[in-house]
Amino acid sequence: MKSSVIALAAVLAAGPVAAKSISITMTPVAELSDSGLNVRLTVGNVGDEAAQSVATALYFGDHDVRGKGAPSLAPQATLLETLSLPTGELKTGRWPYRVTVDYTDANQYPFQALHVLVVTKGSPPPSKVTVPVVSGGTIATSGSLTFTVKNMADVERTAAVQVVVPEGLEVTRPVAPVTLTKWEEKSLSVPIANRTALAGSRLPVFVSVQYDDGDTHQATVAQGILEIVPAQSFFAQRSLFLVVGAAILILAWGGFLVARLMRRT
Repeated sequence: MKSSVIALAAVLAAGPVAAKSISITMTPVAELSDSGLNVRLTVGNVGDEAAQSVATALYFGDHDVRGKGAPSLAPQATLLETLSLPTGELKTGRWPYRVTVDYTDANQYPFQALHVLVVTKGSPPPSKVTVPVVSGGTIATSGSLTFTVKNMADVERTAAVQVVVPEGLEVTRPVAPVTLTKWEEKSLSVPIANRTALAGSRLPVFVSVQYDDGDTHQATVAQGILEIVPAQSFFAQRSLFLVVGAAILILAWGGFLVARLMRRT
């Protein structure tokens, strides 16, 4: 007996703003069968600079497999890959998986395009835990990602939550399992460190929520964007504080002089 789903999506991972850029798109088509997870992956470069040392990979649970890749991917060119790995016996339901494309620019600086999706086995009901908000924002050397998890049912749920980021960023503290009372909504935040991502990049980040509902496994995936900005100097970070402080000192000194003058008259 086979159960399958087709998942179609695209992701854009851009490098820093420059005269030329590499923009990688991914279109995965996934199928679950008795032998495991099979993904037909189309990788495109819609930028105006060739991507070098292109390497694809598929991840599911504790399993991963790498594709053949390509030495380079020219602008407007595509690469077709078929990636397969065993999953073991799975419950009916929804299961997250992710695909990555690693590549470098002409200077051999590494980048990674990332996408996280859900593949379905059988015909499960809709998931009753959602991620309605993922607030990315900007990050220089460190920051945080804030998101909301909501229980859409009148029963208590405990869900496993994972934040997935591309290489170059790091989640420095994993998310503990979240317990939601009926209809409850919680706002969560995780710290993110920028290890190697360049300023000007806009990187996709994903929140995956999983829980079991009897014999059915449920998963929800939501996406946000983190924009990498230049790190500011000590003075630039505190310039407003310094200006306000200087203004207060000037006003205080002026008041002191006025008071002395009034005492003399």
